Amino acid sequence: MKAAGKHKYDTYRKTRLDLFIRSYAGYFTCNYIKTKYKIDDNLSASQLQEQFSGKRIIPEISRLSRVLNLNYQLLWRFVVLNGRQGLNRKAKTNRKIEVFLAIEEEMIFLTIARQDKEYIISDDYERATLSPAIERAAGNSLRHVNNDLIFEQQLNEVQKEYARWYYETACKYKIPTLRIIPFLLRLITL
Repeated sequence: MKAAGKHKYDTYRKTRLDLFIRSYAGYFTCNYIKTKYKIDDNLSASQLQEQFSGKRIIPEISRLSRVLNLNYQLLWRFVVLNGRQGLNRKAKTNRKIEVFLAIEEEMIFLTIARQDKEYIISDDYERATLSPAIERAAGNSLRHVNNDLIFEQQLNEVQKEYARWYYETACKYKIPTLRIIPFLLRLITL
């Protein structure tokens, strides 16, 4: 019985780390740390490993690990070496996690588009990130609908459902949301 409970806890922690790595909060904090320490993405993994030699010379990663209760080594590998592990089976088959990741991916896309200025984004999209991301993820899930009236009706329903699932998943796995990122940055830069 004890081993089954430990396996379930380990699966939860791995899923939690996977979700953080793929989240907007993970993207944002990773970019912050890379910019601060001038970590070059163009270097090979061995060159980066040699440069940082696996030591705790990046205190922000250590603090982030403690604040979010995530594995330091895996977090360090993600930030410094761009290391991502594959999603586990449970996460791949859970619809709520799929929706959460789709919304997070859209938030990252909107942020990159805003930074690059390659895409014309209206004023509403310029001020907000989460609402347009939910709208885009919901719209992507309704690609098969050809009638505009039916699409609009279903879009509103799916957006409400996706917003609820997004916050349920973020709460269940304790993933920082957009609102929490400034507090997280303050904690890791003390």
